[in-house]
Amino acid sequence: MTADFGVGAQVHLRDASAADPSPWPNEPSAIIVRAGGSALNSVWGRNGGGRMWWVEFDEPQQDSVGAGPFSTALVHEKYLELAPPVTAAD
Repeated sequence: MTADFGVGAQVHLRDASAADPSPWPNEPSAIIVRAGGSALNSVWGRNGGGRMWWVEFDEPQQDSVGAGPFSTALVHEKYLELAPPVTAAD
């Protein structure tokens, strides 16, 4: 994982791997709004360790089982990818 994640970071939610799909299948974009703590192996099972982040979606989302729409979610860092930086046009 990268140390670049933090409050205010713009992210996309992606699959961690082909065998570990994201609970957010539409690959939404979001902003990290607060830290969610650690994912402990004994608590989170297959997710293992790592950090959790609360994100606010750009648009409300349904999860992989069709629940929702949700405007925020607690997401394991392994599903997050930093959005590319925005550059100003000259």
